[in-house]
Amino acid sequence: MPPTPPPNGPDAPARPTTATDGAVKRAGKGIREQKVDQDRRIRELTTLYAINGIVERPGISVDEILQEVAVILPAGWLHPEDVAARITVNCQEYGSAGFIETPWRQECRIVVHGRAAGKIEVCYRHEQSGADTAPHLVDERRLIDAVAGRIGRIIERVQAEEVIGRSEEKYRLLFEQMLESYTLYEVVRDGDGNPVDYRIVELNEKAAGVFGRRRDELVGRRLFDIFPAIREGARALYGEVAETGVPTRRRLQEPKTGRWYDLHIYRPQAGRLVVTGQEITEQKRAELALQESEARFRGIFEQAGTGIVLIDPQGRISRANPAFVRMFGYGEDELYAMQFCDLIYPPDREGPGYLPGENAAQDKRYVTKDGRVVWGRLTTSLLRDPEERGLVIGMVEDITDRREMQDALLESEERFREIAQRSFDMIYTCYTDRGITYISPAVQRILGYTPDEMLGEQCNDYVLAKTRSDWREARDRIARGEPVEGLVVELRRKDGTVAAVEMNESPIVEGGRVVGVQAVGRDVSDRKCYEDMRLQAFEQIEQNIEQFAVLADHIRLPLQVILGMADLIEDETASATIREQVKRINGLVKQLDEGWVESREIREFLRRNELV
Repeated sequence: MPPTPPPNGPDAPARPTTATDGAVKRAGKGIREQKVDQDRRIRELTTLYAINGIVERPGISVDEILQEVAVILPAGWLHPEDVAARITVNCQEYGSAGFIETPWRQECRIVVHGRAAGKIEVCYRHEQSGADTAPHLVDERRLIDAVAGRIGRIIERVQAEEVIGRSEEKYRLLFEQMLESYTLYEVVRDGDGNPVDYRIVELNEKAAGVFGRRRDELVGRRLFDIFPAIREGARALYGEVAETGVPTRRRLQEPKTGRWYDLHIYRPQAGRLVVTGQEITEQKRAELALQESEARFRGIFEQAGTGIVLIDPQGRISRANPAFVRMFGYGEDELYAMQFCDLIYPPDREGPGYLPGENAAQDKRYVTKDGRVVWGRLTTSLLRDPEERGLVIGMVEDITDRREMQDALLESEERFREIAQRSFDMIYTCYTDRGITYISPAVQRILGYTPDEMLGEQCNDYVLAKTRSDWREARDRIARGEPVEGLVVELRRKDGTVAAVEMNESPIVEGGRVVGVQAVGRDVSDRKCYEDMRLQAFEQIEQNIEQFAVLADHIRLPLQVILGMADLIEDETASATIREQVKRINGLVKQLDEGWVESREIREFLRRNELV
């Protein structure tokens, strides 16, 4: 008989657990943990990618960036429907809908130039449960730190751009040597006020090269007279910016040569248009080739514009996105066989570690495959994989152009200071609230004071009463943002004497407000003394002319009387003698007349030649 099968009911004995069953359960648990971790990473990268897209949007302001980041930030949390965020910078708040302060809050400081400028706050509106240090996960804490660091760098960049904007007049040389073309246009309108063309007002040598002509041949000409082929396409594009004031950025191809340019078009003021551009023909070709090679890849990691790399606990590169590959020039197989520190410029490897701490940033120099040294800002965050192996995600931002611009700015400032230090003229900067902040050594020759004695002083304390009204009028013009040229004032020297100084002044404008003045002064005391002597000489000439006329008139009348008396005298000898003397006196009077005429001619000559 066949064996009786075991019963299947509740009273049936339990089947022994085998090793296979335990393995299956552990494998299932590992898969679930891996999926949860992947979901967390995707959520984090998605949020970072969205924020990066906001930052890179052309023409967006800092206020707009902060507000949009506050709205997007809750999406990176495990329960986004119950999360609200608030960003505070310089006492200004930007928040997502429904933000309230609750006990389940997390915050992170926003640091700008080493100082706290604000903070990010993320709150759960209700208590959440979870094993991973609820209510906030480790990934969530890492994300808020990364976003805070990104916002801090954005504010630093905006502040640097403002400094450069204020210095553009000083650094004309930098304008001429910039890699981008720059063209300033005046909008030409028809009878109905519609923009129809754009007259060139100013351009640098780079822009002249794009036009293929000399600068003096281009200034004053209309754009569509030079390039009639772009009239239809450019009229609408340029016209929209000229009318709305909303800047735009476009990549356009020049029809005649087929070369590509990356153009940034904006309206600095009403009636004006600025077009900056950089030739990107080779870049365009590379981009087209890259797009063809990357067409089969998708995902946040691959599409990020910033270089992203995963580094294992041993410092090896385990994965790199296309942006990172492009930055360094190595192939993916080459990178995965390297240590991350191999990419760091050897002198910058010195220190306690090659990588910054968790959620930190460092500026370092890196070496590409072809040997170029580039500057990069590395931001790192600690990740954890399902096996609890510590991984570091690094984001590398190419800041080579920014560092080169900073170096050029410092060099230009040093060159300006050297010129000022050696100048024969007195050059100074005076702020309304701080007084004189800089004055060149020439002040000691002109006024007798050393530069240190003048620092912190107000300029009007040295102006004498005789020219104080002219000085006040010039202050009023400076306050209106107008330059002043040819202002002559009398200043008090250290020894009590008077110096006549001719000044050319220009206002210092910060944040749309005049905060001070920059001036160049030249000692014209000798010239003024000469002018005073010249005026005195002319006055003497005027007096001589008057005396000549009076003297001639006073002599002629008595002579006529004497001559009449001589005719009455019967003594011919005496009469002849009188007539001879009258003739001689008439000759002297004639000489006086000739001197009067000559003096008048000299006076008229001086007046015609503006010598008096």
